[in-house]
Amino acid sequence: MRETFGYHLYACGKDRPPEEIIVGGNKYRFNEVLKHDFFALTVLYKSHSQQQLTELPCPGKVVLKLSRQQHFLGIPFLWLGKMLCNYEVRNLECLMGISGTPRLLSRYGKTGFLYEYIEGCSLAEAKKLPDDFFDEFLKLLQQIHKRNMIYLDMNKRDNILLGDDNKPHLIDFQISLHIGENLLISRRFSRCLREKLQKADLYHIFKHKRHLCPELLRPEELGMARAKGGLIQLHRAVATPLRKLRRGLLKYLAVKGLMVEENKAYFRN
Repeated sequence: MRETFGYHLYACGKDRPPEEIIVGGNKYRFNEVLKHDFFALTVLYKSHSQQQLTELPCPGKVVLKLSRQQHFLGIPFLWLGKMLCNYEVRNLECLMGISGTPRLLSRYGKTGFLYEYIEGCSLAEAKKLPDDFFDEFLKLLQQIHKRNMIYLDMNKRDNILLGDDNKPHLIDFQISLHIGENLLISRRFSRCLREKLQKADLYHIFKHKRHLCPELLRPEELGMARAKGGLIQLHRAVATPLRKLRRGLLKYLAVKGLMVEENKAYFRN
């Protein structure tokens, strides 16, 4: 019973990712789990076949993201997984054609989708960044903003990649937000909210630059890196206590033996 509860904290519980998948007629085999948390399981697959059933090029590596399927203490959560998957797929479709964002390949099952793997390392892992990295990153973000999108999760360095092409890339658009012209009561309110949230994206870019490449930071960028704004302060006021509560709860569950090791949560014995 104790171990069973631990599996409920993962999106797919004990369920094992498929050993093999087919994308565009090309076969891919399981390689490794990249991330598994309450909301999603993200898995890397490598190609082991050159046979293709379509003329579309197939990448050497693909990522399968499966949103929540596991129930939680008897409460069904498949509906949440479907909603999260549909939401992120719509976000990726909105960004199609923008280099530096994941290339969506196809849907997978009820709660999953596939996208092309981006070779490189995260901003948290990068030992040295190109001098123009943040200039290029700003251009990428501006393209995203032109689609009326807000990334919203820019504070996480694991979501920002330095690709093997020495260019910036963004992954994980699960909580990103698209605010059209008429989302709220009027265009004016919609535009005002969108611009405020997009400024928060910019704040985080220059905050990362201030920490990682302070010698390259321009005076106007330094000002933006220090301008938190009311929305960011409100987010911190809410998110910080919740983060501490979550960490405390996970620590308590680990002490009580109610957590399972991550690698065990991926596979059914």
